[in-house]
Amino acid sequence: MTDTDILGIAVTPMEQETLRAYDMLKQLAARDDLPPCAARNVRKALAAMWQATNDLNLQFEQLYDLGV
Repeated sequence: MTDTDILGIAVTPMEQETLRAYDMLKQLAARDDLPPCAARNVRKALAAMWQATNDLNLQFEQLYDLGV
């Protein structure tokens, strides 16, 4: 976890929680033992959280390797 976003601006507690949720979804999406319905919904949620964290300048990455 970092104290600043990709622009060097201090990250708020809400942004830190948002990034934690994003990271947890990334960990779930990387698993290969999820039932199909769970895997698809985790990826859908991850896509939404990717958009939020990207718009907040908290990360800049692509998730193609996770199927998103």
